[in-house]
Amino acid sequence: MIRRKVSVLGSTGSVGCSTLDLMDQAETAGTGAFEVEVLTGGANVARLAEQARRWRPSLVVIADEARLADLRAALAGTGIETAAGDAAVVEAATRPV
Repeated sequence: MIRRKVSVLGSTGSVGCSTLDLMDQAETAGTGAFEVEVLTGGANVARLAEQARRWRPSLVVIADEARLADLRAALAGTGIETAAGDAAVVEAATRPV
């Protein structure tokens, strides 16, 4: 089965969470295989970090720049690149997958 590379923008919102849940269900059922390249979220550090630990993306971006230190602390030791702010979200959205 071919692994599909995806970026999930707004992964902490309802649509993003549903997307990741469907991907997880497909992998569990053996009907899909995914590699997450990027996750972005607004301000929910706990949910974004949980998703990052599950999916191991190359980059995790939080839109709220004031939460970057919390995100970095939550992902310490994972090797996952982190960034914050509007420009980082735009960069993440345009990153090739």
